[in-house]
Amino acid sequence: MTQTTQREGSYFDAKWVIKALYWLTVAAALWFAYLNIQPYAIAVKKIMLEVLPDPALIKLIAAIPIVNGIVAFIGMAVHWFVGFILWLIIQTVEVLPIILRRDRAFVRTLIQESEKQTHFQINDNDDPALKALKRWYNQFPALTINRARIAALFVYAIDFMICLAVYPPCKGGFGQLIFILTTGQFNRLDWANIALLFITLFVIEIIVRFLLWLGQVAYFMKAAHSTH
Repeated sequence: MTQTTQREGSYFDAKWVIKALYWLTVAAALWFAYLNIQPYAIAVKKIMLEVLPDPALIKLIAAIPIVNGIVAFIGMAVHWFVGFILWLIIQTVEVLPIILRRDRAFVRTLIQESEKQTHFQINDNDDPALKALKRWYNQFPALTINRARIAALFVYAIDFMICLAVYPPCKGGFGQLIFILTTGQFNRLDWANIALLFITLFVIEIIVRFLLWLGQVAYFMKAAHSTH
């Protein structure tokens, strides 16, 4: 047993590979996060342009040498900051169901609470409000996950609309897009914008899933090597 343990200990240790892959993925996530914030910053900038004060006041501020630079910097910083906050909220809600399912203690608590909870029987002669209350109570432990999924789907729809406005798949609006799809004129589509659209929507979720998987691999690998 001692010789076997020594031979196993002399084998290739892949922990450093997992660590390197993990931090490379984190660096890629930061890069894609920067790219993904841009649509939200652009959307916020468009909204800010719609609510700007009188153009004459803007021209007056632009004519002041020092003040115009400060105002321009603040304007650029504000729409990037607001875009970042908006992006962070949307991305967090989108990946929240994935994170909740990966928390073993949280999932175990939900299962235990669900198994020991009293379930009310829903009768045909029950008042509709009573049926709704019983149904809600019976599903209560799992409502956290269910509501997280619903919120994620809702936010994905908002995310899609924002990205669609910033990265339109074709010129001419939604009606033109339907016409192109129904007539099969796919060469008229802007495939670069379509790629950016899907990257903005899904790349962070994919990276989060990959990082969580790498974290599990690192955990079990550390446990395996600690026994030798």
